[in-house]
Amino acid sequence: MVKRSAKILLGIFFIIAGIIVTPLPLPFGLVMIVIGLSLLVSTVPRVREWLRQQRHRYREFSGRLNAIKSKLPGFARKLIEDTDPGPH
Repeated sequence: MVKRSAKILLGIFFIIAGIIVTPLPLPFGLVMIVIGLSLLVSTVPRVREWLRQQRHRYREFSGRLNAIKSKLPGFARKLIEDTDPGPH
């Protein structure tokens, strides 16, 4: 229970911090948002389902994510696999 709560809080922290630093010239904000989302997707089923719905709604973007999946680090690859809406 403590581990789950810590992952949720850390995920929310990374997302908020990522949103704050996104305007900076380097893409650290986007990396932080992806890390936060990967923590939340692995912990909160509602977040996973919400991202699946968004990827289903935006099929073209979802296809692009699947295309670059092999070039991403493991945590981002797992996020894309866990939220894949299925065959296009």
